[in-house]
Amino acid sequence: MNSFKRTAWSCAISAMAWTGLANAQDRPICADFFLQVSNPDFAICRGNLAAIPFDLLAPGARSLGLGGAFAAVADDATAAEANPAGQTILTRPEVSVHVRNARYDARFFDPNVLDSYAYNAAGPGPVTSYDDSNTKVSFISFVYPFERFVMSGFYQNSGQLQADTSVVSIDSVFNDTYIAATGIDVEQESFGLSGAFRISDLFSIGGSIKHSTLNLQSYTSSTVLGFRDLDVEFPNAGPYTDQITLGSRIVGDDHDLTWNAGLLINPNGTFSAGLVYKKGGEFRVANQYYVINQASCANAGCGVNNNGSVTLRQEISLPDVFSIGVAWRPTDTWLVSAQVDRVDYGKLPDGSPNGFLFGGTTDIGADVDPLGTETVFHLGAEKTFLFDTPTMGMKLLSVRFGGFTDPDHDSYGELDTDDTHYTFGLGTVFGEKLQVDLGAEFSDRVDAVVASAVYHF
Repeated sequence: MNSFKRTAWSCAISAMAWTGLANAQDRPICADFFLQVSNPDFAICRGNLAAIPFDLLAPGARSLGLGGAFAAVADDATAAEANPAGQTILTRPEVSVHVRNARYDARFFDPNVLDSYAYNAAGPGPVTSYDDSNTKVSFISFVYPFERFVMSGFYQNSGQLQADTSVVSIDSVFNDTYIAATGIDVEQESFGLSGAFRISDLFSIGGSIKHSTLNLQSYTSSTVLGFRDLDVEFPNAGPYTDQITLGSRIVGDDHDLTWNAGLLINPNGTFSAGLVYKKGGEFRVANQYYVINQASCANAGCGVNNNGSVTLRQEISLPDVFSIGVAWRPTDTWLVSAQVDRVDYGKLPDGSPNGFLFGGTTDIGADVDPLGTETVFHLGAEKTFLFDTPTMGMKLLSVRFGGFTDPDHDSYGELDTDDTHYTFGLGTVFGEKLQVDLGAEFSDRVDAVVASAVYHF
């Protein structure tokens, strides 16, 4: 125990000695604790950013009802994001508003809990959950079509996750208290312009450019209380303050120009196909690696107060996505669509294998798998019921259902975030100008409802 404490103490003092800024790496390779001490670029590995449930679907209610299989359909204003080439299907000016309510149960692996495992301390495991719910305006657009060309402007909110948690464990032999604390607040918003051109009745092309903002605040820390056993060394000198903490904070509010481009083959035909590439964007953040080293007692000379930090700039690259979709309309009232996405998580940092304090002094570590490109499958269907006369003002009612996969991409072998999302949706038209849609998503990690209204001029 004492050797571990002396090692951790020396690590903390080493961290205190850092000064200046370090050059960030484009792709940090997360290694053990001592490498992180010598090169603060690796501190960003502590954020476990890859476990964030990024919303990579098109933002619309109709797309959600079809399980996100929308690249080969793309026949509403959200085509600016799903497949901008599909905007050539739109023939009238329109404005749309989409609102999304999301409930998250995001699971994260906190390697700092492994610090308590080194002492066989009693407490919960390193897998924790973030629970959050919020309602956001997810998409607003205005579309204006010309004869063969369509333009649109839009706002998009890809969602927000805000939560924090702590894991506390107690070492019964030395009575040390271990606290692993984590928290995250992340949101992405975009303002964009999009255009599409119908080359012929068989081919349309399109593209969008967005001014995207990533707002990210994240922290993770490992703390030991009662580290120095002052009550033993100075039994009559209390009350005591005895704490050592190593932690990392990531703070960013950065902007980037992101884009997507798409091709739609045989728009609205019996068979159609779509190709889309989306650029996720690169955002700069400030990463602070800090130490809190405090010890004091009221009636003896045992005071220590050595706190410090080092800050550097680092880059986070969000996933790029390449999509291929097909759609089949066997009748005027049936639609079946499928889509395959290749999502590049490999530009996000892998997780750290060790706890902050004792990662370099024990054999206890996490199994970290390198992040890479994952495949996501989407499938959806729609049945439309036509009314001879309007029913409650509705000319038709579309019923949609579908689903999509969400492969494990958190980088930790101990944490399985593989998930399947099931979707359902309804849509109708009132009169000649108003379209209303509702879509819902159900999974272990995310439940969401999207409602949209489209007004055609």
